[in-house]
Amino acid sequence: MSSENTGIEDTLILGLPSATQSVSAFHSLLRTTQAAIREAAQSSPEGAVAFTSSPAPQLVFQVINMSSDDMVIEFRFAEPSANHAPHSVSPLALTAFMDGLSTYIKSSPIRTLWGNVPPRGDAARRPGNESAPLDERMEQVVAELERLGDVSLQLGERRISLTRGGVEITP
Repeated sequence: MSSENTGIEDTLILGLPSATQSVSAFHSLLRTTQAAIREAAQSSPEGAVAFTSSPAPQLVFQVINMSSDDMVIEFRFAEPSANHAPHSVSPLALTAFMDGLSTYIKSSPIRTLWGNVPPRGDAARRPGNESAPLDERMEQVVAELERLGDVSLQLGERRISLTRGGVEITP
């Protein structure tokens, strides 16, 4: 997968293995990711304020690269206007999302080693196995990403790659 590292930490870059995707899977990924990013952003006082204001910031995306081998999409928050000017909540929201996703993945059982594992929700009910507030949503995001094949998420220098061979998280 090719994707540019813009160095800007107010855009989240999603790399997909093909420009051809199932409408159902892509729609579900967009809905789940939007909900997870908003929830992560609202976990901080600054983020909560941004999303209680009216009009609230909108999550927008733009296809920045497409070939028969891959598709690269950029996500950011924008002002809810025709020109979609960048919204100042993007760095906070996207960093909180990447932090939450990284934490969830690092605390999850290794699927390739142990095969199918119970969902985190079931595991969290056992004593001594408490889950973080965003774990359920992050579990949904990981499931949606896995449906699309080998994918990567990048925010600045940070990258999370989910492949058939496992997961790689850099810085």
